[in-house]
Amino acid sequence: MSFRFRAVDAQGREVTGLLDASDERAAQREIVRRGLVAVAIEPDRPAVGDWAARLPPAPRELQLVLQEFATLIDSGVSLAVALSSLAGSSHHPRITAAFADMARAVRRGERFADALRASPLPLPAYLHQLVEASELTGRLGAALEDGARQYEYDLRVQSELRSALVYPAVLVASGIAAVGIIFLWVVPRFGGLLEQRAEQLPDLSRWVIGGGVWFADHAGVVALAAAALLALLVGLLRRREVRQRLLETAARAPLLGPWLVESEVGRWSGTLGTLLANRVELTRALELAAASVGLEFLQVRLRQVTRSVRGGSTLSHALREHRALNATGYDLVAVGEASGELPKLLLALSRLYQSTGRERMQRALKLIEPAAIIVIGGVIGVLVTAVILAITSVNDLPL
Repeated sequence: MSFRFRAVDAQGREVTGLLDASDERAAQREIVRRGLVAVAIEPDRPAVGDWAARLPPAPRELQLVLQEFATLIDSGVSLAVALSSLAGSSHHPRITAAFADMARAVRRGERFADALRASPLPLPAYLHQLVEASELTGRLGAALEDGARQYEYDLRVQSELRSALVYPAVLVASGIAAVGIIFLWVVPRFGGLLEQRAEQLPDLSRWVIGGGVWFADHAGVVALAAAALLALLVGLLRRREVRQRLLETAARAPLLGPWLVESEVGRWSGTLGTLLANRVELTRALELAAASVGLEFLQVRLRQVTRSVRGGSTLSHALREHRALNATGYDLVAVGEASGELPKLLLALSRLYQSTGRERMQRALKLIEPAAIIVIGGVIGVLVTAVILAITSVNDLPL
């Protein structure tokens, strides 16, 4: 990898340059060999625009870096070399800078878990706990692999939720645009009928044509009001408490709710299984797993489970007592406790909830799409019917 350096020569003049070395320590030795005194050494990063450096790294890129890091450690690469290698990679500048800081901290003798926790990378809390536990067990590569896999699952759940709502949202937006075009450009063309023979028109035709004419005459006001409403909605959706309230409401919906709950429970069981497999203490693992759940009412139940376990109850009994899972989940946890294979069965439970959640999502989508089409088609049908009734009523008038 390449390093940029600033140094001072024997005459006290400042020297800058670029050199290739395996790590920062090797770069330091090369500078000394040249008869220079190093002032600053840092990995040479690819030039990027200031706007790109200001943007936060994408979660998917962060998960990819973790996977690469785990692969390097599993391949026998030392921790310091693996950190330096990623510091000189082509990833986001904030990621490479964080790995460079961690490499320097590890070379100073600091614990990797402390260096990782001090880094600005937005990592989930359970990953820090996995790394801390791995330093006691000597299984850093396996812990990073498990953490990256769990992080990938979390990102996949979020991506599936967004994907599940994209098509209905596009469908509804297209329908609203179609209704707006008909209402603002087609319907007002029949405004003359309303002015000349309003008393002979059906009520539906009068209301629709009158509304279309009013909206067309006040198009600027309507556009400003729509823009203000859109800005208000965007502002509200950026607030975490508003998104949380919408998520809680969706979790109680007949179709979307069971899928959201099962996805969250799958995330919880997967996180808990991963933590326990890496020798994290049970109550601490329960706290971290509960914190990874996004639904507040489910998080409250799982915290009650943690308190019950801390009070001496078995995990399966505490889960059943606080109605945190379904019957299959209780049975799997009970079998895991009895057989000593609790982490393995929790991971199996996570995969079970993941597959059933996908099936529920697909069923929900199959109903949401035709429902949206029916509603939008019904609105357009009302508008067209009103126009046709107006035309036919005028043709029926005596000359």
